[in-house]
Amino acid sequence: MKHLLLTAIAAVLVVGCGPVVAQDVSLEATLDELVKDGSLVAAQAVVGRGDRILIDYTVGVINPGDDQKIDGETLFCIGSCSKPFASAIVMSLAEDGLLELEQPISRYLPAFKYLKLPNAKPSERAPTMKELLAHRAGIYSQKKGMTKRQAGWIRNFGLTLQESVKGIASEPLISTPGSEYAYSGAGYCVVGRVAEVVSGKTFEKLLQSRIAVPFELKRTTYFPDASDKNVAAGGSEGRANPTTPHLTEPALRFALIGGSLYSTAQETARFLHMVAHGETRDSNKVMKRDSWATWTSRPYAEGSYGLGWSLLGPRDNPRAEGLTHSGSLACSRSIMLVSLSRGEYSVVHYTVASTINNSGAKIRKAMGRAMMTKHR
Repeated sequence: MKHLLLTAIAAVLVVGCGPVVAQDVSLEATLDELVKDGSLVAAQAVVGRGDRILIDYTVGVINPGDDQKIDGETLFCIGSCSKPFASAIVMSLAEDGLLELEQPISRYLPAFKYLKLPNAKPSERAPTMKELLAHRAGIYSQKKGMTKRQAGWIRNFGLTLQESVKGIASEPLISTPGSEYAYSGAGYCVVGRVAEVVSGKTFEKLLQSRIAVPFELKRTTYFPDASDKNVAAGGSEGRANPTTPHLTEPALRFALIGGSLYSTAQETARFLHMVAHGETRDSNKVMKRDSWATWTSRPYAEGSYGLGWSLLGPRDNPRAEGLTHSGSLACSRSIMLVSLSRGEYSVVHYTVASTINNSGAKIRKAMGRAMMTKHR
């Protein structure tokens, strides 16, 4: 019998936190308390079902020590929650025939013809776009001993994406393409550069034309205006974390494709509405139903990560029942959750007072409670 996603939230989203206890603790109250105790600097939250917005809430201030309160228009860096946006763009390019998901990327980026395996032997082939999207490309991982030089290719916001990917191509693979899962921010930079090459447009322009304009996302961007004072940053002791992309020096030039997108919870919720209802033509302005079905399904039977998403539901079911992603960069955080079976979605963007912060578990738990409560 098909599992219900809202039942799975307790088992999947709250791993390590025990079962969800039926308590009258709202998402809003949870965020209030985390701001009050100093764990969070600010947060935006939206929960929706169909065309109804059930929760739209903001709390906190723009920067630590500031007195400017955030609002629904405040931009947050959403970290790795950038990846579903990026993968949606790639799916639309594939649908237009500009790239093939199963084709080795050396077809588009010749430098990837000469990749080396960990034993220094040449790789028989370059990874495919499908493998890159699902973190199975063999590209080095920030979670598996990334070197200082490798970190520089994806954390130097003074680089261009082309310069970043040229550096990534010079690094050895950590595994044979397609052989194993290794979460890779560098891999998503490669994804973005392929998209630029096949389209002849910057990834920011692709984001605007294929996602932002169709869904009227007027604030969502990799490059917030330097004069915009309504951009949130976390940090402590009255100081914003200077490694937040829009605060870096020299001025921001680099779109970290899978990690430095800025958005608001309201605008992200519009994107998630499309994700939740993508098989209906009126809701999906990015890709057709078949592409959406591929994008929201399990591409590898043994894995729980798909084409830009973590997948919820039984692993023996090729169709995911729900999708989720979390993001973390500097002191910025984000969590997204989509129920495909119920057409529901929730998002919280927030900033924290320390890079070592465990608030995410409480927020995920509160998001699960909110969706179950609002469902009744």
